Amino acid sequence: MFKNLFIQAVFFVVVFLLISWFRESSLLPTDGEYALPEVTVERLSGQTVPLAQYSGKPTLYYFWAPWCSVCKLSMPNLQEFHESQMSKPEAERINVVSVALSYDSKQEVIDYVVDRKYQFTTVLGNVETGAAFKIKGFPTYYFVDENGCLVSKSMGYSTELGMFLRSLTL
Repeated sequence: MFKNLFIQAVFFVVVFLLISWFRESSLLPTDGEYALPEVTVERLSGQTVPLAQYSGKPTLYYFWAPWCSVCKLSMPNLQEFHESQMSKPEAERINVVSVALSYDSKQEVIDYVVDRKYQFTTVLGNVETGAAFKIKGFPTYYFVDENGCLVSKSMGYSTELGMFLRSLTL
């Protein structure tokens, strides 16, 4: 019986990894040589800025939508990851930037972030932002190193531990 359970567990893990690889294969390359796409985003305060403004040090970019149920489940983990970074010395921190896409209004995103007391930086992307990053599903994560190059990517639910493990590529 245990042998059968082990075989099923291994099969499940292999299938899960293959599906994840296939979904993520359409995202931008993360070989450390591909630079962060040059896009402009809007801060919640209304100011328009280049997204790269948040780089210059290791950064996690989290692309999400307010209607996304998986985003609703994983954003508390993103907040925990952000808080864990804030407890580190400045030189060792990883920036966390959430980029809202596919929303009805700016106020919807503001209310979402404020109601849940998220403290990480949140900006508003648009269709061009999503296209530049090849966003096909939510949430999508990209880790960018201090040189502004993409080094890791993921799509779907992630725990705080998962975010930490992906950050080890930085």
